[in-house]
Amino acid sequence: MNKIDKKFYKALKFLSRRTTPEILDSLLDGNKKKEFRKFIPKEMDRTLQLYKYILFEPPAQYIVTTDGLQFLRELEDIKRKDLTLIASVIAVIISLVALAKSMGWI
Repeated sequence: MNKIDKKFYKALKFLSRRTTPEILDSLLDGNKKKEFRKFIPKEMDRTLQLYKYILFEPPAQYIVTTDGLQFLRELEDIKRKDLTLIASVIAVIISLVALAKSMGWI
């Protein structure tokens, strides 16, 4: 996953775990706003709204839209594939070391 995707993933994951009233309260409270801005900088906030991944509509229970959830799922899939690739490489290295030991090369 590249840097931009990591930022989107971090922001969407943070927003998906909270309800609209929680987010709106955190934007009004000074201490909570710092935590909010730690995960979602202003530029990211605008970008997510531009692509309609989030909507600040008070009647809605959650801020993340269906498009935002779909994008979050795609990013989670990318992250899972990255971890699978790393695990596969480690497994191959362990297998090669075991093969070399059994053949007496090491």
